Amino acid sequence: MGEPIRKIAFLVDKREFKLLEEVCLYGADADKNLEKAVKEGDKFRLEFLYDELDDLAGYIAHCANDEESERKQDKWDKLNDKIERLLKLSENMGKPQKHTIVLPKPQCALKCYIFNVWILGSGGVEDYKYKVLRKIQIAHTKTLYNFAKVIVNAFGFQFDHCFGFYENFQKYHDSKKMYELFVDFGEERSRPWAKGVKNTKISQAFKKPGDKMHFLFDYGDCWHFSVELEEIKQAEKWDLKPVILESIGKAPLQYPPCKEEKWPQIPINKNGDG
Repeated sequence: MGEPIRKIAFLVDKREFKLLEEVCLYGADADKNLEKAVKEGDKFRLEFLYDELDDLAGYIAHCANDEESERKQDKWDKLNDKIERLLKLSENMGKPQKHTIVLPKPQCALKCYIFNVWILGSGGVEDYKYKVLRKIQIAHTKTLYNFAKVIVNAFGFQFDHCFGFYENFQKYHDSKKMYELFVDFGEERSRPWAKGVKNTKISQAFKKPGDKMHFLFDYGDCWHFSVELEEIKQAEKWDLKPVILESIGKAPLQYPPCKEEKWPQIPINKNGDG
């Protein structure tokens, strides 16, 4: 006797339906499901096999990570969260012959990650730990690429160079865990096991409070940052905009006017403690 068939039925609004049509253009095999949609008031009832919906979730997450518009990225993230909750509900209900699931008004599934980010030193800037620090709150669904942009902007820098997140503070290229923009560009990576930043969510790189990584921005001037996850908390409502909760100290200039006045580079210790 084979495994029982699991089917999941749910409602989507017009905006969500259009996103699903768009994700089909990126390769998702959901056209036949959309063609069978049943109109119910101002919404549409869809039905997917569990495996079909699981596959669709992967495409939606990919679209969210590649989206350049923050406003539209929020829409992708919300749709992705909805699909993930449907899959989880189906798993929790066991494996009966058929489920028909209509989502109740859910509790917000969004988690906020709160980070302490400080400058460790760079080619020309003294050790700024405890002098220049930014406390950043950001949604767990955001990618490391999005996070890097928020960090750089928080210190008043231009987001105009390659970067990476590394486990090793002293010798970043020896890190066992690393995420680099080079990977997304298809260029040579520091190590074969390096992963990209555009398809890696913050929650995949930082698992628990206390997790820390070395963020290296601009491999020429080498701006070093320590990024430490301080707290994970449940969001009260869907709000994916990052927030600078605290700003301590004046950030140095990214491009000082007189290069000859730069200070010597400060060595980075392996623990990222300045």
